[in-house]
Amino acid sequence: MAKAVTIRTIVGTQRLKALNARSDGPGLIFLAGHLATTAATGWLLWLSLGGIWAIPATVAHGIVLVHWFSPFHETSHRTAFATGWLNATVNWLSGLILGLNPSYFVHEHARHHAFTQDPEKDPQHIPHTDTLGGYLFYATGLPYFRSLLRDLVLFPLGIFSAQVRDFTPEAALPRIRRDGQIMAGVYLAVAAGSVWFGSWDAVIYWLLPRFAGEPVMRLIRMSEHGGCAKVPDMLRNTRTVLTAFLPRWLAWNNAYHAEHHNSPVTPFHALPRLHMLLGPHLAEVTHGYVETQRVLIDRATGRAPSVSASG
Repeated sequence: MAKAVTIRTIVGTQRLKALNARSDGPGLIFLAGHLATTAATGWLLWLSLGGIWAIPATVAHGIVLVHWFSPFHETSHRTAFATGWLNATVNWLSGLILGLNPSYFVHEHARHHAFTQDPEKDPQHIPHTDTLGGYLFYATGLPYFRSLLRDLVLFPLGIFSAQVRDFTPEAALPRIRRDGQIMAGVYLAVAAGSVWFGSWDAVIYWLLPRFAGEPVMRLIRMSEHGGCAKVPDMLRNTRTVLTAFLPRWLAWNNAYHAEHHNSPVTPFHALPRLHMLLGPHLAEVTHGYVETQRVLIDRATGRAPSVSASG
């Protein structure tokens, strides 16, 4: 029987170990850039208020806001920084911006990595890409916000679905509830402060852009696994998108998603180097998100054959 091809056989143990070395420097540079970009788009939105340019400015600011998922994701893996408290702090702050419970996401995402593209076991599997109607519906962000708001309400109350309990250790549930209560307290404080001071700033600079930018993030999320083979092979069930500098930078290199799934402990800043070694072995590599959406739509509508488990 032929030996299975794995990332270690392709890259080599020693080289992979070197790529997996953690550092604070790159994370701090990306974090500073993300903060500066958020401030810049917020400033542009402030300048445009009262005019027609407020609409594109809101969308632009929203795209930057939803990309706070990038540091949230990397710090959930504890690979963004070498220093533990930096990972924890950035994880919490980015989670608050997005409304994502940090303690819950760690377990949900670990399950996703363990059972990628398994429709029955992967809690982050997106079945909507199988049909054009499902693709368009998911792109609106409505299914995502429905589950997000459900968790924001139920977790503080200690109410967990059977699916959540299936992949979350019983001992972790009190912490998820506590984190949910802290998040709810912060949001209620912001709401109360807004009412007290008669301010709409939280709505203008956070909530509206957050909703306006989410469809872009949903298209990116569908790009990662949509239309890929529903098999355990990480070289085939995940897509890498070779995109321009700005979207790649905002994503903290998460566009190299197949590389990330093949080696989840490799820090984001090493993924471009890992791609140089792993790229030729990947089944799904596209050039830009426009091409990727065309691939997803073609497969959803049957204009291109679906990827089977065997081929």
